[in-house]
Amino acid sequence: MTRGRVADPATSAEAARLDAQKLAFAPLVFQACRVAREQGVLAFGYRRGARGFTAAEAAGACGLSLYAARLLTEACMVAGLLAHDEPRFAITKVGVYWEKDALTRVNADFVHHVCGRGGLHLGEALRTGLPAGLRELGDFSTIYEGLSRLAPDVRGAWLAFDHFYSDGVFEACLGDVLAPGVRHVVDVGGNTGRFARLVTSRAPDVRVTIVDLPGQLAQARVQLADLVDAGRVALHPADLLDPRSALPGGADAYWMSQFLDCFGEDEIASILARTRDAMGPGSRLFVLETFWDLQRHEAARFCVVATSLYFACMANGNSRMYHSRDLRALVESVGMSVAAVRSGLGVAHTLLRIGRASPAGLRAT
Repeated sequence: MTRGRVADPATSAEAARLDAQKLAFAPLVFQACRVAREQGVLAFGYRRGARGFTAAEAAGACGLSLYAARLLTEACMVAGLLAHDEPRFAITKVGVYWEKDALTRVNADFVHHVCGRGGLHLGEALRTGLPAGLRELGDFSTIYEGLSRLAPDVRGAWLAFDHFYSDGVFEACLGDVLAPGVRHVVDVGGNTGRFARLVTSRAPDVRVTIVDLPGQLAQARVQLADLVDAGRVALHPADLLDPRSALPGGADAYWMSQFLDCFGEDEIASILARTRDAMGPGSRLFVLETFWDLQRHEAARFCVVATSLYFACMANGNSRMYHSRDLRALVESVGMSVAAVRSGLGVAHTLLRIGRASPAGLRAT
């Protein structure tokens, strides 16, 4: 099969029907696998290794009834997390990833806590262009508006998801952002201020302005109190959905990490146009995104595409994870151009360097 785009003619009818049933029962099987992990069944299987274990042994080790242990081990068996050789079960490679892999854990916790109930409203969201599932979490227009007021487990899962996909790549981008002569960086959509702290820790002469919603800036103020008080970090409240909301002008670098995917195409064009207007002659805009067409690994591409469903039903109802071609077209539509591209960063990221003047040619690295 070629990257999931066309049907595999070699797939048997029986295999195809099995895959269809996996989708039909996916919500229930997902919960069973999640509970098996939380209750220690997979950790027990991992410790047992090739020796395997019986359902009764799992029940005793994990403090479960035999009934519960049987249901969980059998569900994990059909999900591919456990292999079965009567009467014993043994953890598989998939089971090891489900138990030990940080990417898998972050994604699963995000789907359960943030998207679980809201995903039931995906159809309504697609019909209306509104995040219909968000009402399951609170009375907010977008999830960003309500992020500081989400229940602790929901907010924790959201932040863990957001930070997992961004933290590991920030370091790789510093050399681009902190080019010689850079003294002021505007972090647009700075969230809790993790990038701002990294910049100020590596570049003592650089100051950072974080632009975000007031609720987000209140959280950043707590995390960055020392830097705010010292004048290294400034907080600029703004709702960038408001076309009248301007960005601080004349900074050397503007930084948007996993930010533009939070908006629909018309909104992105408006934000880019206002960024262009704020930029000075030597300013540069850096956009860090996870484009689904630029993924090296199928697992990463799957995660990026699936995240678009969260944007539809939970985040805002009109944004998605973009194809790089689409974002490039939006950049060019406001009189800006992509001057350089760096792909293969972090888990799934690409860094775009964008300027106001059209370059002679595109340099890709």
